[in-house]
Amino acid sequence: MRGALLLQRAAALLSLTLAAPALAQGAGQPSAPVPPGAAPPAPVRPAASAPGAPTAASAPTAPVPSAAPSTGAAVAPAQPGRAIAPVAPAASGAPIAPIAPLAPAGGAAISPAATGRELVYLVPVGITGSSGGAALARVGFGVLAGFGEVTDPTAWDVSAVIEAEVAAEDGLATLIGFSATDDAAQTPTGTLRLSASFARLDFEGEGSSAHPPLILYVGGAVGRTRFSYLGPGPERRDQSLPPTYAPRELTAVPWSVGAAAVYVGEGGKKLAPTLEGQIKFDSRWTASADTLGWCEPAGDVAHGVDPVTQSTTFVPATRCRQEVLGAPVQSQELTIAAHAGLVDKVANATFRAALGAKVAVALNDEAPADVRLSLRAPVHVTLARAPVGTEYRGLIRLMPALNVIRSSTGGTDVSGTLEIAFLGQRAMFADNYTDL
Repeated sequence: MRGALLLQRAAALLSLTLAAPALAQGAGQPSAPVPPGAAPPAPVRPAASAPGAPTAASAPTAPVPSAAPSTGAAVAPAQPGRAIAPVAPAASGAPIAPIAPLAPAGGAAISPAATGRELVYLVPVGITGSSGGAALARVGFGVLAGFGEVTDPTAWDVSAVIEAEVAAEDGLATLIGFSATDDAAQTPTGTLRLSASFARLDFEGEGSSAHPPLILYVGGAVGRTRFSYLGPGPERRDQSLPPTYAPRELTAVPWSVGAAAVYVGEGGKKLAPTLEGQIKFDSRWTASADTLGWCEPAGDVAHGVDPVTQSTTFVPATRCRQEVLGAPVQSQELTIAAHAGLVDKVANATFRAALGAKVAVALNDEAPADVRLSLRAPVHVTLARAPVGTEYRGLIRLMPALNVIRSSTGGTDVSGTLEIAFLGQRAMFADNYTDL
């Protein structure tokens, strides 16, 4: 009897030992205990390995720990002869984290790498001369950055440009320093101008233009110039004698702020209409219009031969000069300009033309002119293009104008001028708020 009990316990232990691998592999439930006296069950053979694969040596059976309570997580099936990486089952009822999408979700910011946009360096240059005598030279440096994709209707190009400008009212000779100091009442005005532009990018649609449909400009400028003039001199004891004058100099700081906008419509197949507007406030300095001349002895000049003595005769010579009389005056002006025109729609546009007017109104009594009106027709023509990839072009701007000036004394002056400018810039439209 005792031998039978021992045999029964041994058979049960053997059955549990053989059933443990099957439970770990998702096999059926362990078989019932072997009755006493029955033959022990045959051992389970491992599945055949792939052809050519080495057969792993059988390892001693490890004790099976007590099974953890089921959490509903699936267990990866085991592969005989291969090591099994432990898999941590998910917590009961926990959601599975989704795979991160490659593209940003709607409304999310687009990285610069996804748009292909990058910084663009700007180097605008320009030389302008007018038949009225004014001359100007300008060079600048700036950067342009894009926000959003090029085809995104909400995308904008934003640029910031700082320019150094030298302007003279009495011709190119003064501008480049060839004029004599005696003839220049005012040195060229040096100006630093900072401009920012915001160009809306919307090139969708069959009728769209290669130019941004809307460009907004804001900016300001500050300058420095020096005036030479004749001011009151030392007083005389004898008040009946004429007054005296002495050379004077004044360093002035003109400045301005302004804004502008350009709208480019859809138009036809080749041309697009443009509307341009500008408003600007100037605090400027103007040289006095009065002059004073005088002469001083400079020696003798041989005039001929005396018929009696046969000696050379001389006559006295004088040197005469003319200077501005009176200090320059500071004035404030409000300028409003508006143009309507056409522009070539293609990216490598060859021309742009407009017709408009510019009105400057004095805001104080010191201004030399109460109202200045200019009817003008600027025409831009592309002369040359830089190598592919630089997106730069050389332009010539011809601007005939009819000017009407009403002075503070009540007189009216009418004149015509022709302005010629050579420009180097990124597009048909300028990068600053002063040029339309």
